[in-house]
Amino acid sequence: MRIERIILYSVPIDVGMELTRYVASQSIDPALDTLVVRIETDSGLIGWGEVCSAPPYYLPELSAGAREGIRHVAPLVLGRDPRQVLSVLGDIGAALRGHGNAKTALEMALWDLAAKAHAMPLVDLWGGRVADSLPVLAVVRIGTRDETLASLEAFRAEGYSRFQVKVGAGEAHDDISTIRMVEDMKLPHERIWYDPNRGWSVDDAMRVILAVRDLAPMIENPCESFEECRNVARRTGVPFMLDEVIDGPRRFLQAVQDEVMDVASLKTSAVGGIEATRTIMTLAKTLGVPVRIEDYYGTGILLACVTHLAHTLPRKMVFGLYDYVSEDLPMVKNPLKVENGEIRLPDAPGPGLDVDVNEAVLGDPVAVIEA
Repeated sequence: MRIERIILYSVPIDVGMELTRYVASQSIDPALDTLVVRIETDSGLIGWGEVCSAPPYYLPELSAGAREGIRHVAPLVLGRDPRQVLSVLGDIGAALRGHGNAKTALEMALWDLAAKAHAMPLVDLWGGRVADSLPVLAVVRIGTRDETLASLEAFRAEGYSRFQVKVGAGEAHDDISTIRMVEDMKLPHERIWYDPNRGWSVDDAMRVILAVRDLAPMIENPCESFEECRNVARRTGVPFMLDEVIDGPRRFLQAVQDEVMDVASLKTSAVGGIEATRTIMTLAKTLGVPVRIEDYYGTGILLACVTHLAHTLPRKMVFGLYDYVSEDLPMVKNPLKVENGEIRLPDAPGPGLDVDVNEAVLGDPVAVIEA
């Protein structure tokens, strides 16, 4: 069995970006797409992967870079036996530094194909299911007091118990009021954290957190850099979740060793791809740091991948996944569904990612790369 073709598709996507400084302060609004990778073999097996690259003002990458990164390493993939996936991935890693968005999509497709070549679900190829089901987070957008309360109540009615509350678009005193309001209505079983999308200066972060420190709220990645976040974490002593500043396994280890991180959000593109994510997951389980596993955005292909990944961890190690499935872009005909705020793999999933891709939405390829 040999890989004979790599096909790339670019599908426009609307992520519905909420009000944060990333929207309010930008003069360039890039059109976003999800890059879908199809890998074909001479036996007829197909592997699927995808990545929705973040805007370049959010993460240091371009959508076009994902396509070119895959083109660059395609000669190392074509003609190879997909069952020897670690050998292929090793060659890709040696030839392509960085480019986490390219690696996310390509590595996802290669793992999907490898699992199909072995006739087993991807979760089983990765060692088997540990968790039975996993919590899914709900995002509470920035809004008025009434809008925030209404959003929380609506998500609660659907069974959600994990909430990421967006802050950071207004003044520090607005964020203080929001945090106090939400903490006051939090139920005992709920986990809530506050995400300014790296929008606070050190001064604002100190001002806000010290004003609410008596509530011990969890704060997600308050400042632009790791060093700024570390400074704030050490001086405030509240629980911290780090997100985009975790840019690889070494940074994850540094954050643990510096004692500035209680939870890690692992964006596959930011940390360096699927393999880098799996490395950090092993470290996280060993060191007792719960994780979110996600990427900037995507569709049902990405959701299937992160769900297979997360099911290889104990439930207590998964802080929450995110539901990417949208009726506006029906990429997958059999998407995993969130029920009562939880997501789980089927009892007997099909081989690989077990996604039935709706090829009608793909359009014409942007690249066909053959041996």
